[in-house]
Amino acid sequence: MNCNFPALSVIIFFFAAFAVTPADAAARKFADLERFPQSGSAYLPIAPDDPIADYVNQVVYAEEYLRNHFAPWYNDDFSYLGFTFEEIFQFHASIYKKKYYSSDGSEFPRKAMEALRANAFIDPEVKPRPAVAVTPGDVRVLPLASGLYESKAAASGAGGRLKLDVLQNSTIKPGEPAAVFASSKDSDWFFIATGSVVGWVRAGTVAMADDDFMETYRYSPHAVVLADNMRVTGKDGKFLYNVKLGAVLPQEDGALLLPERGTGGMASLWKFVPADGEAAEFPLPFTPRSAASVVDQMMGEPYGWGGAMGFRDCSAAVRDYFTVFGVWLPRNSGNQTMTGARIPLRNTLSSERGGIIASKGIPFATLIHMPGHIMLYLGLSDGEPVVFHNTWGVRVAGGRAVVGRAVVTSLRLGEEIEGRPADSLLIDSIDAISYPMADIGGVSAD
Repeated sequence: MNCNFPALSVIIFFFAAFAVTPADAAARKFADLERFPQSGSAYLPIAPDDPIADYVNQVVYAEEYLRNHFAPWYNDDFSYLGFTFEEIFQFHASIYKKKYYSSDGSEFPRKAMEALRANAFIDPEVKPRPAVAVTPGDVRVLPLASGLYESKAAASGAGGRLKLDVLQNSTIKPGEPAAVFASSKDSDWFFIATGSVVGWVRAGTVAMADDDFMETYRYSPHAVVLADNMRVTGKDGKFLYNVKLGAVLPQEDGALLLPERGTGGMASLWKFVPADGEAAEFPLPFTPRSAASVVDQMMGEPYGWGGAMGFRDCSAAVRDYFTVFGVWLPRNSGNQTMTGARIPLRNTLSSERGGIIASKGIPFATLIHMPGHIMLYLGLSDGEPVVFHNTWGVRVAGGRAVVGRAVVTSLRLGEEIEGRPADSLLIDSIDAISYPMADIGGVSAD
C-alpha cells in the first residue's frame, strides 16, 4: 500500500503494482466494506451545498496549479522539479547494476540490460522541446514496455504481495504538457518531463508544440474532466481513448480542445464536445456534494501503483481529487502531506489519534497520512473517522490480505483478521493530518 519513495521520490516512481485481479479481491471479506457504505454521497453533511472553500481562493489555487502544469514548457532543466541531470543519471546507473526478473520469473539477461542502457542515452546539452500528450501513456524508467521485477517472488505476486514492475514511473493524461529531453536510439521512445514526473514514453504518446499552439493552449479558459474514463471518439465517431477524471484541458464554447499529432509530428487542436456533466469549468466549486460526486467516480477502481494498467494508487487518487477543485499536489504521498498546513501526530498515541482527527479534520478537505499511504477524510460514522483511499491491502502474517481497490473504511480496516501482526492497523501508523488548502485548515504549516 506504499505510495511513497526514497531518493527522487517526488518524481521517480521506482515501483509500481499491477492492479488486483477479481479473484484476488474476492479472496477475503473485510468487515469495514460491509459496515460502511461504499459511496462518498453517504457521508454528506446536513448542508451539502455550502462551500468548503471560498471560490475566490479556489481561483488563486487554480492559477498556481496551471503554473505547475505548464512548467515543462518554460524550463530548460529539471530544477522546477527540485533535482538535476546528475541525479537522474545516478538513479539510472543504479538501475542498470541490479539483477532483475521478467514476468515469467526468468532472470533478465545482462546483455539485454546493456542494450537498454545504450538505447536510453540522454545528452544533457540538448535543449528540450515543448510537447503535449495526445494519448494516455505509461511513463517508464527505461524505454521498455514489458515489466521487470526485483525478485521471482515480486514477479509472481505470491502471498498477496504487490507484483512490482520496477520500470513503471507513472502515467500521462491526454492534453498534459511535457518537455522532450531526448529520443531513444531506436526512435521509439521519448524521455520527457511533465509538471510532476520524468521518464520514457512511447514516441506516439506526445506531439511537439510550437509557440502558437502553446499560446492558445496556455491562455484559453480551462475545464476539468469530472467523469472518470471519459470516452473520447474522433471526428469519424470511432473510439480514440479514455480520459481520466482530473485531466485539465482548454475549452472553447462548451467544447474541449484536445491535441492531436499533425504534420511533421506537431500538435494541433480539435474540438470534442463532452456529454453533460463530464467536464466543468476549472476549478469546480468545492462543496461537499461536488466532492462526494468526485469520490464516487473513483470508488471501486482497481489498485494500480504508479498508474499500472491505467489504474490509480493512493496518491494518484487524492491528487486527481484535489485537481478538480484547483489544488496542485505533488505525485507522492510523502510530499502531498507536506503541502498546505499540517498537524503532526507522530508523537501521539494510537488511542488519541481518532479523537484528534474527529475534532480537527474537515470532511472532504483533509488528508490523513502514514508512511507510504495517504487517505481522504470523509467525516464521522457513528463517531468514528472514515476515509476514502485506494489501497492494496492489510499486512498479515506471511503477506497481505488484499483489498486492491478504492474503498471507504475506518482507520481500523482488517481489525477482525486473526493472526494479524500487532500495530498493523492504519490508526497505528498515522503520522499527520494535512490541509492542502491551507486557508481552510486553521493551522500553520508544520
